[in-house]
Amino acid sequence: MSESLITKKAIAQSVKELMKKEDLRKISVADIVQHCGINRQTFYYHFKDKYDLVNWIYYNEVVSAVSSRKTFQDWSDVLLEILSIMKREKFFYRNALNVTGQNAFQDYFFTLTKSLLVEIVNAVEDGKEIQEADKNFIAEFYTYGLVGIVIQWARSGMKEQPQELVDRLKYFIDDSKKVAAARYLGGIADQSKGPDRR
Repeated sequence: MSESLITKKAIAQSVKELMKKEDLRKISVADIVQHCGINRQTFYYHFKDKYDLVNWIYYNEVVSAVSSRKTFQDWSDVLLEILSIMKREKFFYRNALNVTGQNAFQDYFFTLTKSLLVEIVNAVEDGKEIQEADKNFIAEFYTYGLVGIVIQWARSGMKEQPQELVDRLKYFIDDSKKVAAARYLGGIADQSKGPDRR
């Protein structure tokens, strides 16, 4: 492990410890460097600000762990992994998701979730040539739903086990896929009848 990565991990651990006791909005860079035993210059060499640090933690703990799994069939396993990581680091993620406004972690969370879902849509396109606008709409629809539910779960104390939440979401998404397939097949059947000649 490089010296730079060791330093970043030490800074990350420091902010996590502070976030167990204090709201992220009240934690300053000075608090982080004092807790970690480094100087401000070292902090700013690695991160722009505390929000950049929080986003780095999420990217390295969650996104890099799931980014290799890009099939629609894997989505429930990916979500289970994300929720399990978040539950293990409950204080950090609850605190991070409570910050709203400029630099809010939930915006970063939304953007990265959407980019993962776009990649999944691309992977399952299977020669159907879905329009970019449609891909974007599909990804946004599922992102708003998933991110909204995950944020609510985190803010309410993560009482539900990750597997329970995934099972509920899986039931809903599988059901919505059946409805979409029925509509698609219904559309094909309607087209095969030809124009309405009433």
